[in-house]
Amino acid sequence: MEFILLLLVSAIPLIISIAVLFTPKTHITIAMAVFLFLLSSWQMDVSILYANGVLSLDTIDLLFRILRGGSIFLMPMMYYFCYHLVQETPSLSHMKGLCNKSTLYIMIGFSTIVYLFNFTEAGIETYHLVHAEGISPSHWMPVYGPLNSLFIINTFFIFINTSMLSILSLQIKIKVYRSFYLKLMIAAMFILFNGVMSGFSFFPLFFSSFNSIIAAIILFFGFFQMQSSKIHSMNKELIRQSDLLEAIMNINPNYLLVTSGKNNIVKVNDSFCELFSFKVKDLIGFKFSDFPEVKEILNENLEQPSKHTDAKGRVRYISWGTRELQQSKTEIYQIYFGIDVTEQKRHEQVLLSSEKLKVIGEMAASVAHEIRNPLTTIRGFIQLIKEKNSDSKYENILLDEIDRINEVLKELLILSKPEAREQGQAGEIEVYVRDEIRSIHMLFHALALEQNKNIYIEDRLKKDCYIKIDKSHFKQVIINILKNSLEAISKGGKIKMIMDERAGKVRIRIIDNGEGINKQRLSRIGEPYYTSKEKGTGIGLTICFKLMKENSGEMTVKSKEGCGTSVTILLPSHQ
Repeated sequence: MEFILLLLVSAIPLIISIAVLFTPKTHITIAMAVFLFLLSSWQMDVSILYANGVLSLDTIDLLFRILRGGSIFLMPMMYYFCYHLVQETPSLSHMKGLCNKSTLYIMIGFSTIVYLFNFTEAGIETYHLVHAEGISPSHWMPVYGPLNSLFIINTFFIFINTSMLSILSLQIKIKVYRSFYLKLMIAAMFILFNGVMSGFSFFPLFFSSFNSIIAAIILFFGFFQMQSSKIHSMNKELIRQSDLLEAIMNINPNYLLVTSGKNNIVKVNDSFCELFSFKVKDLIGFKFSDFPEVKEILNENLEQPSKHTDAKGRVRYISWGTRELQQSKTEIYQIYFGIDVTEQKRHEQVLLSSEKLKVIGEMAASVAHEIRNPLTTIRGFIQLIKEKNSDSKYENILLDEIDRINEVLKELLILSKPEAREQGQAGEIEVYVRDEIRSIHMLFHALALEQNKNIYIEDRLKKDCYIKIDKSHFKQVIINILKNSLEAISKGGKIKMIMDERAGKVRIRIIDNGEGINKQRLSRIGEPYYTSKEKGTGIGLTICFKLMKENSGEMTVKSKEGCGTSVTILLPSHQ
């Protein structure tokens, strides 16, 4: 009866060791399971000694010798805990000379020798029966041989290793790990003390078995406390990493949406929500098929960039793609991603415009050269005819028209290269803004009145300043803008020309209340051959932009459909 009870008690550490193996397998988990298994083996060999009347003495002898490995191999096991602690704790690296793999192998080898001698008469000679006395039932006691001193030395090293573990444990900074190793050390000391005292008959032999239950339970709760703390720390780290990935996903300028295998939306970033004017809570958890307009855009525009206007009215060109992500056999996700290629499109348009200008320039130079040569000859002959026939008026008309053709040709040549400036002709370079604007206003005032339209000047210049630009170029820019404004306004419309200074530059604003320009046309303003006029060529504003750039100036056009247009010119000012 006592044998069965003690055997059941000694099985408790074994059950706990098996339970420990069901936790995530790490070095410390396996070591803990082995420690509890050795403890169980030690207590089983004690319970075997109480099997008189149940088992034969030969069977008891064989089982006792086999199970005695539990108490013997606890010595290298305690050293392994010290070794593992030093290897895993950077602050204990100075102890690596004492706790190293070579010493561990020596201790395992020594315990193996002790265990092998245990199977000889030098280890255990015979047994004698201890009769029941008081609360202690009858049981067999081994009579140890001459080499049992090796077992005593092995036990002494268990105390040494356990003491070393206690010293190392106190140096651990992380509280939960320090607590676990101290519990391990206390449990080991408690078991060893009871085992030694029972072995020398100070306590009944079976006391160590009951005390091992207490030690095993202490270790069990200490271990799971440590594991719970690890899991809690890992969860916190996973949450932190998840938040970091979420933040990275949200600051990503690309548009991202992730759906699960069941077609549910599981992830979406802020850029995507902003593009389609959604909120995250409006998308997460819902079926992708619940948003047919989004699904159609994402699924049907995988070949080439699609054009999309966001909530702020900005036109975006987006290249959409999709990838399948398989997390496991049952978890499959679909990732939709959009790359904004608006800037790339804009650069392509700039490059295209540049190529157009290049072609136009080459063509203009060629055409102008071919026309001007015969035109010079024609003008010369008309001049001779005029001198011979002074009464005729037709020659003057012809000469004026030829001069107009020359002006047009000069305008074409501007597209190919800037006109050469003669540095000696200061009158052609220094343009007094106030005088020139008034001169141009006078030129257009009569035309505007004839069309029942008005042109006003607001002179906000505090000083009489000038700008360095070819006078014909300046006139050409202002006249071109005024012509466009006159054509844009209806009868009764107004054009305002405002002159002022801003940050050391002369600013000229020409503002009309005409029909305005839509966003699409405004984005391509100044592009050669792009015009809204039925009879326009689309090169007038192109020339204006080119002239401004060549004279260190700036020209910007702002417009709102139905409200009017404002053209701003900035040129360096000189007093």
